Amino acid sequence: MRLVLAIKSFFKALKEPLQAKQFLDGFSSPTKSEKRSDTSHLRLLSIFQQSARLVDFFKEDLKGCSDAQVGAAVRKIHTDCSKLLEELVTVRPVFEEEEGARVEIPAGYDVSSIKVVGKVKGEPPYSGKLVHKGWRAHKRSLPKQVGKQAVEVIYPAEVEIR
Repeated sequence: MRLVLAIKSFFKALKEPLQAKQFLDGFSSPTKSEKRSDTSHLRLLSIFQQSARLVDFFKEDLKGCSDAQVGAAVRKIHTDCSKLLEELVTVRPVFEEEEGARVEIPAGYDVSSIKVVGKVKGEPPYSGKLVHKGWRAHKRSLPKQVGKQAVEVIYPAEVEIR
């Protein structure tokens, strides 16, 4: 029975090689690149946690804190994160004009760089008020992951032994 099935499958594959390939692709094991998903966002979050305790700040319950206490914490976190962001990514505005300025959007503009909102009618070019400058990554220099660590661990727990 198996031999007959194998022979029939062989001839079917000869007649329809594309279908045979698609069928076999469904049974193949994932490649190394498919197994590894991009975890750069978690590495970036890990670096922000390590340098500025950003995750700690976001996860902190601020209900019992005064505005002065929150402000003091934010000032340090803001300084550390701003410096780190400039080192790792270096963001630059999409538009150099000040927010509130009148800007022209040409025909064929990059929709991933400019979001047109409001009462949009017809086709570009458009003229409107700049609501937000936008941000573009100018330099990307996220360090490679060193050592083995579980992908989902953003920052390891610290335990002091005395």
